[in-house]
Amino acid sequence: MRALWERIAGTRFATLTRSFLGQFFSSDSIASDVQLQKAVVGVLAFLVTPGLLMPVQMAGAFEFAAIRFPALLEPMTRMVATICIAYSMATIGVVAAVMWDQLSFDRRDAMVLGPLPLRSSTVIAAKLTAMALFLLAGAAGINLMTAVPFSMVAGNHKPAIGVLRHFIAHMATTMTASTFIFSLLVTLRALVGGVSGRRVAVASIVRFLLFSALLCFVIFMPSALHLVPGGRRRQTTIQMLPIPSWSPTNWFLGLYEWIRGSPGAEWDAGARRAILITASVVAASVLTTIAGYRRQLQLALAPSADAAVRQTARLPRAIAAVATARNRLARAIATFILMTLARSSAQQATIAVNAAIGLTLVVASLMRGSGDIAQIMRARTAVLWVPLVLMYWSGIGLRAAFFVPADVHASWAFRLNGPIRTPAYWSATRAAAIGFLVPLGVVADALIVPLIGLRAAAWHATIVIAVALMLAETIALTIDFVPFTRPYIPGHAKIKTRWPLYLIGLYVFAVWPARAALFAAGDAAATLRIAGWVCATTVVLEIAGRRRARAWRMDPMAEFQEESAIAVLDIGMTVPGASQL
Repeated sequence: MRALWERIAGTRFATLTRSFLGQFFSSDSIASDVQLQKAVVGVLAFLVTPGLLMPVQMAGAFEFAAIRFPALLEPMTRMVATICIAYSMATIGVVAAVMWDQLSFDRRDAMVLGPLPLRSSTVIAAKLTAMALFLLAGAAGINLMTAVPFSMVAGNHKPAIGVLRHFIAHMATTMTASTFIFSLLVTLRALVGGVSGRRVAVASIVRFLLFSALLCFVIFMPSALHLVPGGRRRQTTIQMLPIPSWSPTNWFLGLYEWIRGSPGAEWDAGARRAILITASVVAASVLTTIAGYRRQLQLALAPSADAAVRQTARLPRAIAAVATARNRLARAIATFILMTLARSSAQQATIAVNAAIGLTLVVASLMRGSGDIAQIMRARTAVLWVPLVLMYWSGIGLRAAFFVPADVHASWAFRLNGPIRTPAYWSATRAAAIGFLVPLGVVADALIVPLIGLRAAAWHATIVIAVALMLAETIALTIDFVPFTRPYIPGHAKIKTRWPLYLIGLYVFAVWPARAALFAAGDAAATLRIAGWVCATTVVLEIAGRRRARAWRMDPMAEFQEESAIAVLDIGMTVPGASQL
């Protein structure tokens, strides 16, 4: 058996599988494996903790229902099972979104593997196997943390076989739901991967939506379900936010009940639908992965799309060009910053995570105390701060993205060819931030048009743009290097270490301007006065930034702490004739 295992482990398929699997646990943006391991542990702790605590939190309710109202046990079990299914789909979706680039082949994979004497079937099979192993490890680890406590809580007054059936039904259902969402994202990744210039934008949107869904799930789920005590004349009931009939969680709930042996035609129909749809999505992911590899082989041989590159971030680059005036060096660096944001997935992911925090705060503020839709659709602080919060947290993500390297070893071009001391570096950072935040603020302001009307939103956009300029100046004031060109400093620009400053900034850039806009109440003169005061603060920050920029120094002799290394696939011993290549 050992000889057979060693023989299998030495094949090209096994080597490629290990390489593809290792891509899920490596990052070009983190300087060492220790830092990456710490980041992975932190993410897993954040994802696992809510699922572990939620069944424990419901233990008292299950015990109360088992003693006083046994008829409520089955509805409560289905309710919590639905929550666990949604939680499993959200967490695996977030994990897949973070690993978006590794879900399929890209042009670099085709350029490296294409010339090698490897069969396409071997490469594709290794990629699919690596993704299956990653899904199995991630989904099993997350779902196991909810299956064990939930099975014990739901089957507390049942025999051991009942607890075991709860556990098997939970694991089978949540693993199937995880496979569904993971395969769906793999299919989407393969479809958009062949469209030149659109991959990063789609990835950012998917990450933003999934991060927002997970954060909203964690925040609102404790208040979405609870027991309503009845008293002497009323029966105790359970309440939960209504779930639409088209929700996939209904399919997998049917599978859960079918595995548990609950009678009913609705459970059988839901189980069949869940199995058929999951199998169809898995087949689609396999077919699109195969087609994606062939498409990437074609793109690897095609010339670079210079026209598409020139069109990247066209509007932000135009705004940045105005902000840099006639300084060509600053304009060139600002173009480099904005184009890196448009093409680099790591920077986009950082911004998407922070923007999701802003969206969660927006949803929480709109839902708090809103009894009906009429209360939401009127001018109030919770409505007027929507574009400001989204813009502020996106700005926080932009600043954090500046610390994430795009290509550290390419910074020698700035060190060798750029001036040693010039304010153009600060000016470029400021212009890039303006080019990014101003269009974002305008788009975010358009979201409140259905709530407060076009005229009020248009006047509010004046304040939003002024705040965007002030935020851009603040961000540039805290940056003393060319973004993306130096190794990431561990612990820097993280919310968990600087949350008091971010909380103060939330008031400065979102709460207070929104309250001032509410005080203006659509008055043009008052709105312009508020925007004028914000612009005056921006001028002060501009002066401080220009003075600080005089101390900027680009050291041409600076050396990297880590020596460059060449990563290889280590398949030379298994490929006949590779040593002669």
